[in-house]
Amino acid sequence: MSAIQQMEVRSNASFQSLIDFDPDVREYEIEVPSDCFALKFHLNYNPAYYISIRADHDAGRYGFDELDPAMGDYIANTEVPYYEYYDGYIVRLDKRRGRFESDLDMNISVTAGSYEFGSESYQIRLKSPSGYEARKHFRYDVHNDKEYQVTVPYALYVPSDYDPAKRYPLIVALHGTGEREEPVEAILEKMAMATVWAEDSERGHNQCLVLVPQCRIHYNQEDNWTSLVQFINGHSNSPFWPFPQLKAVWNLLRKLEEEYSVDERRLYLTGVSSGGFAVYALAMEHPNAFAGLVPVSCAANPDKINLLKGIPMWIFHSDDDPLIVPSWTLEPCLAAMDRAGVKYKLTRYPAGMIFWQSGHFAWEVCYHNQEMRDWLFGQAI
Repeated sequence: MSAIQQMEVRSNASFQSLIDFDPDVREYEIEVPSDCFALKFHLNYNPAYYISIRADHDAGRYGFDELDPAMGDYIANTEVPYYEYYDGYIVRLDKRRGRFESDLDMNISVTAGSYEFGSESYQIRLKSPSGYEARKHFRYDVHNDKEYQVTVPYALYVPSDYDPAKRYPLIVALHGTGEREEPVEAILEKMAMATVWAEDSERGHNQCLVLVPQCRIHYNQEDNWTSLVQFINGHSNSPFWPFPQLKAVWNLLRKLEEEYSVDERRLYLTGVSSGGFAVYALAMEHPNAFAGLVPVSCAANPDKINLLKGIPMWIFHSDDDPLIVPSWTLEPCLAAMDRAGVKYKLTRYPAGMIFWQSGHFAWEVCYHNQEMRDWLFGQAI
């Protein structure tokens, strides 16, 4: 009799198990995307057995030096706790800066045992790329905007075989609230929002430039791309008003168009969370400039939605997003688009698909969608 009848290992990216479990096979090897936040182990077993899961790497959150079990952190070689609200065990990938210096290669041990039947152990070797090869092609600089009196640090990807005689599409990738006070490099390390385009480009597929500006806090903690944080704190009647940092991005974009060979017919915008709000806001400010939008986990100003007419877009959102709740953000936004005749593609991830930290992190899935990336590059003014 086997202690574990079934074991599923799932990443945020799919409802499907990453392994085809066989009780007689004791070792597995899997690979997950660099920005997959966690693995979920769902074990079906006889309750008479004791289940233990251990990993040989610590968990860790970006920007935090100390581990916090209350946040789901665990210490290497200590038992990983069972999470009742996820109906399983969570082994979260290390997101601290040192993690991205090399590809992740860690071992997870799953042991089931009882006094009566003894124990059985399974080993899962987990690999995850660090994204270093793509990141090393980004250049770092600071734009000092005289018009809006703000500075905008930024990273810029330029193909390693850049040819000024060619014209390149340019993607502007806008981060969320959590990256305002971190190093610019953090934006590239924590998510594939920018690096995935560079990876394609370095393979000679969809060659492009990628601009990753950073919204630094200049005045107070409510600074963001838009008035979103002011609205949340009750200091604004709308979350959609563009802030100087976002307006300065437009000036930076104009500057780069003078310095590099940019195809002005193929400017693209993408962004996550508050960066997604900024995608809509910047496109509304310049409705004839952008050939395609990919907004993630966000919403648009319904009063100005008609300005998006004619701009192709592919929207991504999770049904169980606890921060940008679909019923009061996505759904009113889509209804306004439908009334205005705005055309869009939509991917709504079902509840439970993105299980850690929450459904808000839809970007951990959508940027790995090759169909979406190819679709975006097919758009032109």
